[in-house]
Amino acid sequence: MQSSVPELIAALCPEDAEIELYNEKEGDVPLDRHWDLVFFSYLHSFYEHTKVLSSLFRQRGMTTVAGGRHASQFQDDCLRYFDCVVGGEPEANVPQLVSDFQRGDLKRVYNLHSIGPAAIKPYRYDLIDYKTNFIRLPGIEASRGCPFTCNFCVLTGKEKYRFRPVKEVVAEIEHRMTWNQNLFGIFDGGFVFLDNNLGGSPKYLRELCESLVPLKKKWGCALTFNILENEELVRLMAKAGCRYIYTGLESLNPDSIQSMNKRQNRLGELRRVLQRTYSSGINLSFGLIVGSDGDTSEYLEKVPDYLAEIDCQSITYLGIVCPFPGTPFHHQLEKEGRLLPGTISRDYDGYTLCHRPSRLDVSEVVEHYKRLSRSLSSFTSIAQHYWSKLWSSDLPGYRTSILVSAREIFSVRNPCDNRERTFIGGRDPIEEWDARMMRELRLEPQWLS
Repeated sequence: MQSSVPELIAALCPEDAEIELYNEKEGDVPLDRHWDLVFFSYLHSFYEHTKVLSSLFRQRGMTTVAGGRHASQFQDDCLRYFDCVVGGEPEANVPQLVSDFQRGDLKRVYNLHSIGPAAIKPYRYDLIDYKTNFIRLPGIEASRGCPFTCNFCVLTGKEKYRFRPVKEVVAEIEHRMTWNQNLFGIFDGGFVFLDNNLGGSPKYLRELCESLVPLKKKWGCALTFNILENEELVRLMAKAGCRYIYTGLESLNPDSIQSMNKRQNRLGELRRVLQRTYSSGINLSFGLIVGSDGDTSEYLEKVPDYLAEIDCQSITYLGIVCPFPGTPFHHQLEKEGRLLPGTISRDYDGYTLCHRPSRLDVSEVVEHYKRLSRSLSSFTSIAQHYWSKLWSSDLPGYRTSILVSAREIFSVRNPCDNRERTFIGGRDPIEEWDARMMRELRLEPQWLS
């Protein structure tokens, strides 16, 4: 799923501003350009890289801004490498920041209270260049936050669930959104909801889907497993054009689910729920994580067998449970002294073990992770996925979604392509270019344990 933060920030800038967007998933940020004001939004694990870019730009007289969850939490550290920091959501802060910048009165921190999801402006879809990513889809937000309290989630305790008026969401899709015409137009009219949990309110989701039916678009989203149990609502989603759902399944082990406080995942009817959703015309995509406190070596060894029993080969994300700073999981590990020594922000990427699990050795987690990465993304798994799911529904767009999903399933093995990685926090080196530039700029990594 591609970030749409650039299009969101651009929509908050003055209409006469000259704006360029860069997404490092799609291409490098040019280092030979000059901009007056540069906004950076990044994940925890890219902090070292981002502060290198910021330092290089500041040396050449550019003003840089850090935003996002990491910047909000570590404002003092970020202010060493950026001219100012935006804490919280951008709608109230970015316009004020730009106005102050134009007057030469830029503040160091902008942390104005949110003005609510109803004030989210339509994205600058006109700035999306689909040539840099041939399979990218436009994205939109209908809601923010999540009503659940998983202990490892960066939303827990930080954001309440809230949603935009349905009529504004529909108007943005119908009149503002631009479409991907690549590959003979197979993605034309397709988009994704970028919400953390589109199903946070079943009542709202139902109203949204009813309003989407007349648009005849195809879309995907992420939501929690409890929505899949609602047969009537799933059928309505399919009727409204939903062809893809990502759900954080996380584990097939009840002890692990309990340790995560992920009470919305009820595993008893999993096979039946999966079959029913595919039959409705919706392709499912799941995430699994290893290394939680409920995991045992016996369970992880049998994960492929468990998936075969429920006829599920659509694992598109396999990670190692990450104790992001500020989460209940991180607080617990810190209190119990189980964080691994020497971890830096680079290690908190969802693919690196940063703690000692309660029932597994560190080396066991890594070995299971690497084995499962290869097994779950094998050509055999993809072939089984096609064989068992391709003909489950004949709704328009369903089979295209199934066929395209092979790329996601195969990508599960990508982290293992770097054979130098240990996947253990505090042991893997920073990427070569970042490390060299940090030495030249005399920058230190951010130590988190």
